[in-house]
Amino acid sequence: MQSYRKSLPPLDTIVFFEAAMRHLSFTEAADELYVTQAAVSKRIKQLELWLGVDLFERSGRKLVPTEAGAYLAEKTGMTLDYLDYAFRTIKVPAQPVVQIASVTALATFWLQARLRDFALSDDACPFNLSTADELGDLLRPENDLVILHGENRLPGWNLELLFEEEIVPVGAPDVVARAGVAEGGNGPPLLNFARIAPNWTDWPVWIQRTGWIEFNANERIDCASYNQTIGRAIRGEGLALGALPLLTDEIASGALVAMQGRKMITGKGYYIAWPQTRPLSAEAARLKAVLSRST
Repeated sequence: MQSYRKSLPPLDTIVFFEAAMRHLSFTEAADELYVTQAAVSKRIKQLELWLGVDLFERSGRKLVPTEAGAYLAEKTGMTLDYLDYAFRTIKVPAQPVVQIASVTALATFWLQARLRDFALSDDACPFNLSTADELGDLLRPENDLVILHGENRLPGWNLELLFEEEIVPVGAPDVVARAGVAEGGNGPPLLNFARIAPNWTDWPVWIQRTGWIEFNANERIDCASYNQTIGRAIRGEGLALGALPLLTDEIASGALVAMQGRKMITGKGYYIAWPQTRPLSAEAARLKAVLSRST
C-alpha cells in the first residue's frame, strides 16, 4: 500500500502554493487564507526545499512561476478540485436539503408553481424535487416529503390530505361544446393514458364506474403519459380525464373547460406523506406547512 505520508509534502503547503499561484502574490494569497504574508512565504519555501526546486521567480511585487511551478500548479489545482468535490458530496450541510418526491402529474400541474413561490419567499430553504409514478420509487427512505395519489393508509408513513380527487372530462372550449351535442360516435376523441396502477382511472374505468356508456362510441387515442393527454386536450385534439384540483390554473385561464354534470368522485385523494421513523427537520416542516396552506 502507498504511504502518502512519506511520499507527499505537508498538505497545507499545497493549499498555500495553489492560492499563491492563482493570485501570483503572497500578499493576496495571505488575504484569502486569513494568514500573514510571512506565513505564505514560509510555506512556499518549505515546499520548495522539500522538492529541491524553485517554484517562483521572485521579481518585483508579482510572482513569476518557474517551469516546475507551472507544472505543479496544473496538477495540484485539479487534485484540490477533486478533493473539494468529494468532501462537499459527503459532508452534511449546515442547512439540510429537503428531499421531496411527487407523482408526475401533480408535480407538473400543481406542485412546481408552489415550490417556485416557496423558493422566492422568506421561508425558503434548499430542496430537491424528484418525480415518479411507481409507489416504490416515491417511498424511498431518504425522501422527507412525498406527494402521492391514493387512499388514507400507508404503513410507516404519516399522511395529510391535500385534496380529494374529482375526475371529469376536460377539453378546449370548442371541443367540450361539440361533445355536449354530438351523437352516434361523432364526439371528439378520448385522449387516454392506460392504467398504471389499480387506483388509476382511465377512460374505460371512468365509463364503467359512471355508467355513461355513450362515450364508448368515441374514438380513443392512446397517449404516452397523463401529462400528454392534458397537453393534447389544451391543443383541441380531444377530451382528457382531468383531476380538477390539479387543473385549477388551466381551467381558470380558459385553456380547458370541464364538462358539466360529468364529475366523478373517486374516493381517493392527493396526500402529503412523511416517514414515521424520524421527525421532520425544521426545513421540511416549513415546506410542508406552505404546501398544506396552498390547497
